[in-house]
Amino acid sequence: MKRANNEATPLYESKMFDIQFRGTSNDLSSVKIYTNKNSFQIENQISFDSEYKPISSLEYFAGSVLSSILLSLLEQSKKRGSLIEEIEGVLHLSLENPLSMIGVKGYDEEPFIRKMTVTVFLYVDLEDKAFDDFCLNALAKSPIYNTLKRSTELEVLFKKLL
Repeated sequence: MKRANNEATPLYESKMFDIQFRGTSNDLSSVKIYTNKNSFQIENQISFDSEYKPISSLEYFAGSVLSSILLSLLEQSKKRGSLIEEIEGVLHLSLENPLSMIGVKGYDEEPFIRKMTVTVFLYVDLEDKAFDDFCLNALAKSPIYNTLKRSTELEVLFKKLL
């Protein structure tokens, strides 16, 4: 085993957190995802049926984006003495080329997320500059946001409730 002699060399764990998921399909029509502690079943990438109840892959994805942003704000609020009194977020997602997913003849383009817009409504007692700084600093702590902003059009708007 090779060990670092230099005490200034950071441990791998201080720079990187690795996580692994496993997915299986016993029925060949749905996928069960296993995390370190839980599991969940997904039956569709997306459903265009308004009556369809199970959560799709795209819904889990969008929910993860929204929750990561909101949780980053809440975590930063707690660190500063619980600044946020109320919070709500709305995510709008635009999926380009959706018809290719359902096999419509003549639609062969790859489907992809063109744009996501997140609007966060906050009731917080901060002046405008402090509000902006707080929101942007909290957003910088969201690993999902920081990853996606490099790969897709992702806009986050903050609205202060009076």
